[in-house]
Amino acid sequence: MMDELIEYGVYVALLVALAIPLSAYINKVMAGDKTLLSRVLVPVENVVYKCIRIDKNEDMGWKKYLASTLVFSIFSFVGLFAILMLQGFLPFNPEGLPGQSWHLAFNTAASFVTNTNWQSYSGESSLSYFSQAIGLTVQNFVTPAVGLAVLFALFRGLVSEGHLGLGNFFVDVTRATLFILIPLSLVVTMVDVWQGSPQNLSDYETVQLLEPVGVDEEGNIVDADDPSAVETVDEATVPMGPQASQVAIKQLGTNGGGYNGVNSASALENPTPLTNLIQCISLLLIPVACVFSFGRFVMDRRQGRAVFAAMFVVFLASLVVVGVCEQMGTPQLAADGQVYMGTDGQSGGNMEGKETRFGVTDSALWATFTTSASNGAVNSMHDSYTPLGGMVPIILMALGEVIFGGVGCGLYSMLGFVILTVFIAGLMVGRTPEWLGKKIGPKEMRMAVILCITTPILVLAGSAVMCLDPATVDSLNNPGAHGFSEVLYAATSAGGNNGSAFAGFNANTPLINVVLGLEMLANRFVPIVAVCILAGSLCTRPKVAVSAGTLSTCNAQFVFLLVLMVLLVGALSMFPALALGPVAEHLMMAL
Repeated sequence: MMDELIEYGVYVALLVALAIPLSAYINKVMAGDKTLLSRVLVPVENVVYKCIRIDKNEDMGWKKYLASTLVFSIFSFVGLFAILMLQGFLPFNPEGLPGQSWHLAFNTAASFVTNTNWQSYSGESSLSYFSQAIGLTVQNFVTPAVGLAVLFALFRGLVSEGHLGLGNFFVDVTRATLFILIPLSLVVTMVDVWQGSPQNLSDYETVQLLEPVGVDEEGNIVDADDPSAVETVDEATVPMGPQASQVAIKQLGTNGGGYNGVNSASALENPTPLTNLIQCISLLLIPVACVFSFGRFVMDRRQGRAVFAAMFVVFLASLVVVGVCEQMGTPQLAADGQVYMGTDGQSGGNMEGKETRFGVTDSALWATFTTSASNGAVNSMHDSYTPLGGMVPIILMALGEVIFGGVGCGLYSMLGFVILTVFIAGLMVGRTPEWLGKKIGPKEMRMAVILCITTPILVLAGSAVMCLDPATVDSLNNPGAHGFSEVLYAATSAGGNNGSAFAGFNANTPLINVVLGLEMLANRFVPIVAVCILAGSLCTRPKVAVSAGTLSTCNAQFVFLLVLMVLLVGALSMFPALALGPVAEHLMMAL
């Protein structure tokens, strides 16, 4: 157990150590200040502005900033939808893969334009190189840039003293992409290629298996000499393509969509312990840096540290629960003494659905990281986790992805909870609701409430619609409580813009594709609208002097209240659904 704790500590320490200096760099980039890369990238930046005919000195009000965000996203959606539908007629398709169906293309376009990257398909057998590189990877860059742009628009509204401008959306997106996402992705890509990830446009390769395997009538893999085998296979097809570059940005941009169906459990995407370390840290690197950027931007680093502390408390508790539950295994296995607890050379516990090269420790760590971020990349199959071990990722997503969350969107959603906490705590003790020197009025409260309750509403509504359709039963891999958990996980993943899945669930049906697609679109753009309105309203609020009646938002008491508010709104709203799924499954196993 001590080894596991040390490993967890190393991962978290490296994450924070890298995020703090990155936060200073992000603030410089978004302010247009000179950086180490300015000499190379500023000329490129200016060319981009000329090509799209943008005046980089224009300062947009909240309405124009919001309109620019929505129009940009609409064009992105339409373009990606067209690429996916017309894939069979487009170049760089050596396998001759056809276009997607309309409902799958709708779901995929909605998924990647909203930074969710939910996949109702297996990438290596469904998408061409053109669709992967031009369609999906481009969105993997611009969607986190949009989230970061909207976050900094909110920052500017917070510190503004009567100035109505929130910046320029197109300038913010361009700078976030050129100066932050592309350089970081190049570094991670080079490491992945060095460690063995493919980065080419070659045809898929056929390789000889070291040992032939058999396939039974139901398509299950069995021994070649097994009597149930109806076919013997001695060759395998290895997917090629630009995998390393997509893996890098899928992690750094909190996208998560895998080039291959098994995502980062694949040795092609995540070949070594070093790539596992770098990719796992990449999941949360920019979201954590954004928290510290917040403190720097408002000229009070204590504010950033307080928000980080609240996020970290929930994150750490989640990591401990997942790690312990997976190490103990299911109640039956633990009671019967059948859980292999491991040796110095191999970890033990519930190893079903996990890579032996990662074991329980790295799998539990990754599962917590990826559902704390709105990432969704996986290096193990969450469907095979214990009931309580699988419940924690659902809760993390259902909280609204506010425990670090996605690039930009995680923090601005958490700041909605900060405003809600300030308002309620202020009323409870008779203090004026103020935050960062600005009074919190009814308009700000309405927008904050929208930020806080959008995800739970969408998750529960999406789950209900899918459960009402009798055909959903055919999509389940398991009956009973675990089957409901599969539906709930899918709705929560889409409603929280995460993208991971209980992999036994077949989501590629017209109804499920449409329901999940609408969930993803709503949970992305309803909060963006609320944030822009909130930023515009805060711009008009004059600064007020701090007095004895002002509630401190950077001490331990406020951190406790903020954590409590997040759990009350997020976790309790999901409790009835959780009781029908993972909680019921755990009790059925224990009794």
